[in-house]
Amino acid sequence: MRVEVDGEPVCLVHAEDDNFYAIGDTCTHEEYSLCEGELWEMSVECPRHGSRFDVRTGKVTGLPAVIPAKTFPVTIENGDLFIEVPD
Repeated sequence: MRVEVDGEPVCLVHAEDDNFYAIGDTCTHEEYSLCEGELWEMSVECPRHGSRFDVRTGKVTGLPAVIPAKTFPVTIENGDLFIEVPD
């Protein structure tokens, strides 16, 4: 799901491990929305050229991207989900 936090586009993922992760919604290879891609285990795949990023760390898990994606801490309090985006 794509959300914006303080103007930052974020891809919010409910992963196979039943946890929520927040990763920058923009692929570092060609600035395409990751939310439009598929989730493969713990990696999101960019639909444009197939780059993959670990949703937990942002680490590149599939080329052609070589620059990791931003990740953001996610917390759940009283059923509300919070994404921490630094200034």
